[in-house]
Amino acid sequence: MSLDIGRTLERLGIDGPVGPDLVSLRRLHHAWATAVTYENLDIQLGRPVSLAPEALADKIITRRRGGFCYEQNYAFAVMLGAVGFEVSIIEAAVDRELRGESAWRNHMQLLVTVDGETWLCDVGLMDGFLSPIRLRPGKHVEGRQTYSLVQVGDDVWRLHHRPGGAFITCDLRSGPLTIEDFTEVCAWRATAPESIFVQTLLVARTDIDEAVILRSRTLTRTGPAVSGGKVQRVLIDADDLAAVLTKEFALPLAGLDLDALWERAVQQHEIWLAAG
Repeated sequence: MSLDIGRTLERLGIDGPVGPDLVSLRRLHHAWATAVTYENLDIQLGRPVSLAPEALADKIITRRRGGFCYEQNYAFAVMLGAVGFEVSIIEAAVDRELRGESAWRNHMQLLVTVDGETWLCDVGLMDGFLSPIRLRPGKHVEGRQTYSLVQVGDDVWRLHHRPGGAFITCDLRSGPLTIEDFTEVCAWRATAPESIFVQTLLVARTDIDEAVILRSRTLTRTGPAVSGGKVQRVLIDADDLAAVLTKEFALPLAGLDLDALWERAVQQHEIWLAAG
């Protein structure tokens, strides 16, 4: 089963035909990365996370919600496949240089081949890049921010995130995998008490020169477009949370238990304060 292309393009704000070409890939990647919010609200509410295409279509396209990395990138891969692109799912490791080899598959990315060239795509990297990156060593500039890609092994690459971002590096292995290779790790990250996605409410959006991230009660705005490069504030109540979700992140509130989300955010904030 694939995502309905017409409804998906409407969700992304794209008017006009798309095809398996580089211009379309760039349009689709940028539109998805800016229109579909990174969020783990279902995980915070103890709801199951499904990677079935029909479940992703209902959540992201019909209900206009977002998701975390596995949901976002697999849904994007399904859409690209329906358009006619050659897509590979690959394993990635956010901050592997700090976390070690156990970091593999803590993230999932995509490789897309267009006219014989391979492009790295990722719409689930929280405050990541907005346009595909050619899989070759070099810099990738978006607005006033710079990413870089280096090869560190036969099939291993390292993406250096923009300065001041939510992580430092993301390693990737170019060998193709299937979504079934991520089912177990996705379930663990969505349910295990030790998982950062269970421990922390996370919502994020990215645009040119600006990223906005909500961690529990703390709303952080970063990037060259932000005065001083960084601005933070602490949310004050559930109404404030509701306003931020709708105005900052364009998330619908239907079906969300805001009182439960706020209770989680407050508890997490208190734990963070105690640890600091």
